[in-house]
Amino acid sequence: MKAQIKNNLGMIFVFGIQVIALVLLFLSPSFNTDFNTTYSISVGLGKIFGVLGLTLFATSLILSARFHFLENLFYGLNKVYERHSQIGQIAFMMMLFHPLLLLYKYTDLSFARAISFLTPNPSTLAINFGIFSLYLLIALIFLTLYFRPKYHIWKWTHKFMGLAFFLGGLHAFLIPSDTSSYLPLRVYVLFVSAVAVYSFLYHTVFGKYTNKKYKYIVESISNLGEGITEVILSPKGEKLDFKAGQYAFISFDSVLTGRESHPFSFSSNDDDNKISFTIKNLGDFTSKIQKLEKGTLAFIEGPFGKFSYEEASSKKQIWIAGGIGITPFLSMAKSIVKENGYDVDLYYCVRNPREAVYLSELEKLNNPQIKIIPHFSDTDGFINANIIKEKSGLDDKSIFICSPVPMIKALKKQFKNNGILTNAIYSEEFSL
Repeated sequence: MKAQIKNNLGMIFVFGIQVIALVLLFLSPSFNTDFNTTYSISVGLGKIFGVLGLTLFATSLILSARFHFLENLFYGLNKVYERHSQIGQIAFMMMLFHPLLLLYKYTDLSFARAISFLTPNPSTLAINFGIFSLYLLIALIFLTLYFRPKYHIWKWTHKFMGLAFFLGGLHAFLIPSDTSSYLPLRVYVLFVSAVAVYSFLYHTVFGKYTNKKYKYIVESISNLGEGITEVILSPKGEKLDFKAGQYAFISFDSVLTGRESHPFSFSSNDDDNKISFTIKNLGDFTSKIQKLEKGTLAFIEGPFGKFSYEEASSKKQIWIAGGIGITPFLSMAKSIVKENGYDVDLYYCVRNPREAVYLSELEKLNNPQIKIIPHFSDTDGFINANIIKEKSGLDDKSIFICSPVPMIKALKKQFKNNGILTNAIYSEEFSL
């Protein structure tokens, strides 16, 4: 029970914000709880969706700020970002249905009046703020879903989310509503909105100055083959401390890559003075890494992540790496010491031996606590829970998976079908 609560602390935090808003809305003297007519149901739901849409939108902005306390609540920054995306989508749907449900009240379901209601009007500034907010959100989501801009363009357009929220907040506080008229609700929504605006400004707008970054120098760049590059960096000043299995956001002071940052797992020992990242060519940014020059300045923000053998409840563990997903396991294998009683089976899953660029290095570690099991899908087929169960057994094991997302989802489902509890499966499925 305690483990289940621990795994859901993040969602308890999210639901708590919304529940308080709903309770205060229901306590508002002007809120009609008589849901016995189509009119009262439509208007009541419109108000509920308006308040929840704003507080969910605020929560989504708060979750985007990479605060470490949120990482602890959600047990991993990748899960924070996953919830950020999901909550943002729900907020958008509620903000979309908010005016549609209120059409009954303000237009008598007249098509002409409905069009007028959803069209900006110089004489209704407060309503215009809500309309502009909604249209801006629609434009941003349409751009993301249908045009799929490159990462740096998407990241730049994402900054307009803050403007959409600001306009929506102005709308909520300026129109005659429960939020503007009932003091407890107004104070609460104002507080949540202020935290959201602070979070957005702190990370997205002024992150260049507010987010702590460690300065490192590119010492060497090695092409390992199969589109994989290893970058070794040495500290220029304060050294970053991390746990094996964690990752960081890294950017380079180079015209080749620009200053945009991307997340990569550490592949070095957590005790080393130098740090290394292993990066696969999967897009515009990663394709330019191998062209960086020695001496290039790097900026590292982190560390992040709870993907560590030390976080597991059992020292009997199964590690499953899919392709470049070997990176955090490489760091963990280098960092784990022979005397601490771990018993690990590491499945290195690639298509063929040529892609197993770190297999010889892993075998040279010669750590009796770690059994290296290469799995080549070209000859052995795709890895699955039954293969792992036959070779390693699943009883009392903690399972770690780092691989492409479809592989993670498939293996999780298979392990659960074999009776493995969710809190015994750890995965790293970060995609940005």
